[in-house]
Amino acid sequence: MNAPDNPIDSFEETMAFDSTERHSDVPDRDSAQENPQEPAGHKVELLTGSANNLSDEINDLLATRLRLVSLLFFFGHLAFLVVSIISPAPGAKFSSLIFYSHAVLTAITGLVGSRSCVGQCMSSKKMRIAEILVFGGSTVFFFMVTLGRFINSAEQGFFSIMNGPWMLLIFTYALFMPNNWKRAAAVIIPMALCPVLAMAIAWGISEPFREVLRKPEFGNSFATTFMAMAFSASIAIHGVRTIRSLRTAAFEAKQLGQYRLTERIGAGGMGEVYRAEHMLLKRECAIKVIRPEKAGDRTVLQRFEREVQLTAQLTHWNTVEIYDYGHTDDGTFYYVMEYLHGMNLHQLVQDVGPLNECRVAHLLMQTCDALDEAHSVGMVHRDIKPANIFAAEIGKKYDVAKLLDFGLVTQLTGAPNNVELTQQNVIIGSPLYMSPEQAGGESVDARSDIYSLGAVAYYLLTGKPPFDGKNPIEIIVAHAKEPAPDLPSTVSPELAAIVHKCLAKDPKDRFQNVTELGAELQQCKSAWCWTDSKQWWDENAGRLAHSIEHGIESNSAESNSIGANTI
Repeated sequence: MNAPDNPIDSFEETMAFDSTERHSDVPDRDSAQENPQEPAGHKVELLTGSANNLSDEINDLLATRLRLVSLLFFFGHLAFLVVSIISPAPGAKFSSLIFYSHAVLTAITGLVGSRSCVGQCMSSKKMRIAEILVFGGSTVFFFMVTLGRFINSAEQGFFSIMNGPWMLLIFTYALFMPNNWKRAAAVIIPMALCPVLAMAIAWGISEPFREVLRKPEFGNSFATTFMAMAFSASIAIHGVRTIRSLRTAAFEAKQLGQYRLTERIGAGGMGEVYRAEHMLLKRECAIKVIRPEKAGDRTVLQRFEREVQLTAQLTHWNTVEIYDYGHTDDGTFYYVMEYLHGMNLHQLVQDVGPLNECRVAHLLMQTCDALDEAHSVGMVHRDIKPANIFAAEIGKKYDVAKLLDFGLVTQLTGAPNNVELTQQNVIIGSPLYMSPEQAGGESVDARSDIYSLGAVAYYLLTGKPPFDGKNPIEIIVAHAKEPAPDLPSTVSPELAAIVHKCLAKDPKDRFQNVTELGAELQQCKSAWCWTDSKQWWDENAGRLAHSIEHGIESNSAESNSIGANTI
């Protein structure tokens, strides 16, 4: 993969602050993905087997499996308990302790099984506690039985192999309990070490056991036990990972209405995006769905639906097109948008460096056209940044600019914003491209988007944003107080003047609307046309093949999937 977005630009933190305090909260990506840096398109984390916020589907599966295992363990332990009462083993080591532990474990598994059978719902946390009671209790019981058997058999002059029960316990856990492989390993590895630990304890406290293991026929017992347990644990953990992958693949193939999900291509702070196909039209599309752990947040859901409704009002071809939206039976909210082929401008600059200034004007003119429609109906985007402008290939035309992510749009006309969706004293946007008035938490208008567009132009021409810093606050202060740095001398004075006018601190000193800005950019665009774009992509397709195949769709999805930062 290519270099990721600037962490200040691409972070999806929430930092809310007022006049007296600042709060920073970085979400735990591990709950969404096993590896937060893993390339998109291979994992689906809507369903997870180890996080506290399990989906309903995994909760149901865990409840069913826990009920089955607890009942199997109960009847198994009960049967052996009855046998031990009818035919006790006199003189066996730890016989009394083992008997009473056996009775307690039988009662625990029976209680868990009976509670699950009566239809009493348990939270995921309680089910995981019940899982620990059933398997943890069985592990402790098996450990005592194993230690006693080692010592008893040694006193009779032989070594009793106890690998079978442990293998059964390990594979039962791996097969029945829905987990990710890391959590499974945290449980299975201690199980596998128990018979080895029992041998070590028996060696320390029992002279007969030491004498038996010194015999040639039993001399390799320790090594064979360790190898058998290590092999069993490895297979079990790999099996857990395989089962999870199959479950993930099954989800990827599930349907949302008339749409079949094929792979996850991105994730954002509020939603995840999947590549999909309309089953009747056979049209490729992208579907954004609400994260399950966010489903209970009414404010998030309102903002998600608001993004769809506002974006759907826009019909300009340089704005990402919304096809459909709706709710599933399980409460998942989703909407369907066009699937874009190409690269967002951040990724493009990361891969090839600063762009030709005429090409920059070509892309930004189209962005101005998209913003012109949005501004004309009273919408301000508020999150113009390179990752939210996509250089797409559409109808054999290249460098078709697509404006993405209206998740932070605010309305200047019509009904006022819901105070629960847009609060005062909360700054929203991307620090690297944020206008001074937006950074100050003031009301914004179309001229704020023009400032951000100027910051994007600076990035496209130089490969870096106009202001950078160690933290968002430092960057915000720079936007508010420091003059925009000069562009390199390689940039024409005409385009440099346009960019600096966009970056004026006072909105009155900027272009007053995107129509004015577009007209000025038109003067710089004369040396670039659609033919130039096609030629450029044809010449660079080879070296960008990896990004196009593995990075572009992911970046597109992340931009489409509420990639805006909230400060």
